[in-house]
Amino acid sequence: MPSRSYSDIAKKARTKWSPQAHEIAAVLGEQLDAEVSDQIALGHDLTAARSSAHLTQPQLAVLSGIQQADISRIERGLGNPTRDTLLKLAGALNARLTFVPKHQDEAPQS
Repeated sequence: MPSRSYSDIAKKARTKWSPQAHEIAAVLGEQLDAEVSDQIALGHDLTAARSSAHLTQPQLAVLSGIQQADISRIERGLGNPTRDTLLKLAGALNARLTFVPKHQDEAPQS
């Protein structure tokens, strides 16, 4: 029997879903995309801060006490760091954590 790809199996299963199931899947898919996008942005920000400090991942690991593999996962958007991890990384980079609006170019809404 020939093997089928996951994509083919999932596509066939989705044909049996109710309209409500399709709607839920769409909403959850959008939420997942937003979370992944945020994790990737955090990773890019960490990489930029580390590069600006002229540090390698192993050097940052020593300074922060965070495993180099964990730093790598965060920088690739695969990690889900805790507050304490982020604070340790920021401290090692002589930086602070800040909240920045996603769309700085947009005018504030009133």
